[in-house]
Amino acid sequence: MKKHSIYWILTITVFVSLLIPALVQDGMFLDGITYAAISKNMANGYGSFFNPHYTKILYPEFHEHPPLVFIVQSGFFKLFGDAFYTERIFSLCIAILTVIGITQCWRLVNDTIEFKKYDWLPVLLWLSIPLVSWSYKNNLLENTMGVFTLFAVFFILKSLKEKKVLYLLPGGILIVLAFLSKGPAGLYPILVPVIYGVVYKSNRYAVRYAVYLILFILFISYGLSIAFPELKQNIILYFEQQLIPALNNEREITTNNRFTILLNLLIELSLPIALLVYFTIREWVNTKRLDFIKDKKAFIFILIAITASIPLIISLKQRKFYLIPSIPFYVLTISILLLPFLKRIIDASSRAVLRWINRASLLLLGIVLLFSVLRFGKFSRDKEKLMDIYAISNVVPEGTVIGTTRELWSDWSLVAYMCRVGYVSLDSDNEHNYYLLERNSNMNKHVSGNYEIVGMNLTRYVMLKRKAEN
Repeated sequence: MKKHSIYWILTITVFVSLLIPALVQDGMFLDGITYAAISKNMANGYGSFFNPHYTKILYPEFHEHPPLVFIVQSGFFKLFGDAFYTERIFSLCIAILTVIGITQCWRLVNDTIEFKKYDWLPVLLWLSIPLVSWSYKNNLLENTMGVFTLFAVFFILKSLKEKKVLYLLPGGILIVLAFLSKGPAGLYPILVPVIYGVVYKSNRYAVRYAVYLILFILFISYGLSIAFPELKQNIILYFEQQLIPALNNEREITTNNRFTILLNLLIELSLPIALLVYFTIREWVNTKRLDFIKDKKAFIFILIAITASIPLIISLKQRKFYLIPSIPFYVLTISILLLPFLKRIIDASSRAVLRWINRASLLLLGIVLLFSVLRFGKFSRDKEKLMDIYAISNVVPEGTVIGTTRELWSDWSLVAYMCRVGYVSLDSDNEHNYYLLERNSNMNKHVSGNYEIVGMNLTRYVMLKRKAEN
C-alpha cells in the first residue's frame, strides 16, 4: 500500500474516533439543540423559511440569526425524520465537506504532484484542534458557514491563479450563502483578491478581480431581495435584534477583554504551533537559514485566516467557536511551513513503520466503530434530563404549553430539549393545563390546590395536571 494511503487511513481513523462516538449518542450543547429544534419545527410546518419559529413562548419568531442553516437542516429532518440522529447526520456531512474543502485548497496551491499527495496533513492538523471536534459534535452555525467560506476561498483563488473570471461567480454565490448562514462574519473572502495582489505584487490585476467579485455579490444579493422580499425583512430584523446590539455590546457580553478570542485562538492552535516552533528552531540550529518561511502560499493563507478571526475582537460577545471558519486557513498555513520537515521524516520512514501505522489505525478504527454501535442511542450528556423529557413528550401532546417556575423557564437547555424532542413550550407567566416542577422544590398553595401529580416516574422533575372541575 502507498504511504500516503496509509496516512489517509490514519487521518480517517482520527476523524472517526473524534466525531462518531459522540454523534451516535443523544445530548448536545445548548446552541446546537436550539438550531436543531428550529430546523425540525420548520420541517414540520411550524414557522417558515424566512420566519423561523422556536417555541410558542420563547422566540415564536426567531431572528437571532439568518435563516439558511435552518432551511438546509430542515431538509435533513424531512429526509431522515425527527429522531435524535438527524442533526448528527447533518453535522457529519458538514464535517466531511470541510475536509474536502481543506484538501481542495491544499491541492490548488501546491503545484507538484508529490506535494499534492500530502493533502492529509492539513486535515490531520485540523483534527488536532480540540475546538474542531467539539464544534462538529454540537451542530453549530459556524460549521456550515465555514464550509461556504472555505469553498468561496477555493474558487476565488482558482480564479486568480488561472486568470478566469468565471470562477468568481461560484465564489460570490458562496459568500452570499455564508452571510445567510451567520451574518457579516461570512464576508471575509471578499478580501482574498486584495490579499493575493499584495502577496504576488499584482495589485492592478487583483483590484480588477475584487471589483468583479463585489459586483457579483451585489447582483446576487439584489436578485435574492427581489425574488424573496421576506428574506430581506428577515435580515433587517436580524440586524436590528441581534447584530447591532451585539456590536454595541448590548447583548450577552461574555468577556471584559476584546482580545480574549485571540488568546483562545493561540490555545487551540497550541499543538500545530508547537510543532512549527520545534522544527523552526531545529532548522535554524542546523543551517542558520529559514527559507521556508518565505513561502507565498503560506502568506496567503495566514492573511486569510487573520481576516476571518481578527474582526471578532470588535464585540465583547465572544465564543471560542466563532473561530471555527478561520481554523482551516491557520492549519493550511502551518502545514505548508511544516511540509519540508515532515516530508524528510516521512520519506525516511521504513516499510515496517508504515505497516505498524496501518495496522494500528485499522485496529483503532474497528474498535471505535464497534464502540459506536454499542453506544448508539445512549446519552453523552444530560441523561436524566433527557429521559424525563422523553417521558413527558410521550404523554403531553405536541404543541402543548406547560406552566412552570421562573427558574425552570430560564433553564435554556431544558427549553431547547423540550422543543427539540416533543415541540413542547414552557411558560412561567400564565396558567396552563400542565405544570412542571423540579423534584424536591417547594410547591406553592395555588399549585397544590389546583393541580395534581401525574404518575410518570420522572427522575428530575414532577409533572402536574390541572384538577378536573367538579
